Amino acid sequence: MKKRILLLCLFCMTLGFAYSQELDPQITNMTKVVICTSDKKSLIKAESLKEIWKPAYIHTISISPKANLKALIRLEELLQKTPMLYNPENTLIICTDKYLELIKEAAAGYKLVQLPSLGSSESMIVEGKITPLTKEDNEPGYDFKFVEEKAL
Repeated sequence: MKKRILLLCLFCMTLGFAYSQELDPQITNMTKVVICTSDKKSLIKAESLKEIWKPAYIHTISISPKANLKALIRLEELLQKTPMLYNPENTLIICTDKYLELIKEAAAGYKLVQLPSLGSSESMIVEGKITPLTKEDNEPGYDFKFVEEKAL
């Protein structure tokens, strides 16, 4: 009887802890994502991206899960040294959950979206542009396209 009560208390505490956690507003949680990549163009269907995308995002930086600490330091330096080019109002950062805390520190203030890495480049960090698909694109199953511009 005591074991059952203890297990029930432990279960209730676990549930209470799990439901009391707050989501980080800087990170958009991923639900269902479909990405099709060919050459330097990726087609994307992701509700999380649809919710936060703005036309003001003229730069998109995609961080590969292969990125190492040196690449993240390079990203931080790039964002700090070129605030006229890359700033939180015009730059969207796409990353996976690998190194998420380090990326949040390196890109403090920037909007982060958790998606698989975009682009076909073998580079660890890629810059490109995300735009909504139009009728001329004729891709009914997708919402956005990412066009890789350069490796950083």
